[in-house]
Amino acid sequence: MRRRDIFPLALLPCAGFGSQEQDAEVRFAAGAREVRLDVLVANGKGPVEGLRAEDFLVLDEGRPVKLTYGGVGEQPLSVLLLLDVSGSMKQYLEQIGRRARQLVELLEANDKAAVMVFTKDTDYFRPFTGDKDRLVYALDQAMRPVDMPAGTSINAALVDAAQAFADLPAQPAYNTIVILTDNRGLNYQIPDSLVLEKLYGADTVLHSVVTKKAERPRPTASANPDFSFANVFALSEATGGEVLRTDRADEAFAQLLRNARRRYLLSFVAPPANAGAEKQFRRLEVKLSPAAAKRVGKVTIRARQGYYL
Repeated sequence: MRRRDIFPLALLPCAGFGSQEQDAEVRFAAGAREVRLDVLVANGKGPVEGLRAEDFLVLDEGRPVKLTYGGVGEQPLSVLLLLDVSGSMKQYLEQIGRRARQLVELLEANDKAAVMVFTKDTDYFRPFTGDKDRLVYALDQAMRPVDMPAGTSINAALVDAAQAFADLPAQPAYNTIVILTDNRGLNYQIPDSLVLEKLYGADTVLHSVVTKKAERPRPTASANPDFSFANVFALSEATGGEVLRTDRADEAFAQLLRNARRRYLLSFVAPPANAGAEKQFRRLEVKLSPAAAKRVGKVTIRARQGYYL
């Protein structure tokens, strides 16, 4: 990954949220793994608001866990815009460029954003910042990338994006990647399982804005296991993100940023890893409590499907 700092600026952590009393509730033993869940609860009318931490039931390998934190108000956003700048995306990039100022103005005082572009390689245009003028300039420059190689390596770009979050200090915020792509790409030696491990490790949700003609790859038996077709649909679903198929990328970006503020941020302390095991995957399921389910009716819940110890 290349890194282009349009303005010299150190990486800035997102500001915290909640009262001092709330923050004091989150305490972990040395070496404990905090698992954060960014959860969207929606019905036919859109995101459901007004739920509390006790309205959620989180199952870790089928067993309920005790939530150590439940942020249910508007929390800061830490969002990375990941833009596919291959030739086929010109129309959609121009839409983002024309409305760069309006999109950036959706960010609030404690929010931070970053800008990455990719083709076969990834270029880091703007590290996380709350400076809206710098973000507008970065988006404007991203519309005219130079010296980017041909090809589209989506999974490699997602690994780089996840690493950008992993490099930030731990923070109670919505860690969000919004990718713009047509989902046309071939991955080399970076399977979806590795991407999910990186996204889960950074407690990051992937939202995808895809073109109208974007399709999920058809299941095929590959003659070479080193190669795989891009599938942002499955990756977004596995992290609890949304996929918006659109011919107006600017409107889709704006909708995802608005929805991000209406998601619930939950956390719990993971159990200790088994001795001698290098890596363990644990499945998660998020439900509403029986009382909450009865109160709000039928809903769809989007949340990450697991995490690694």
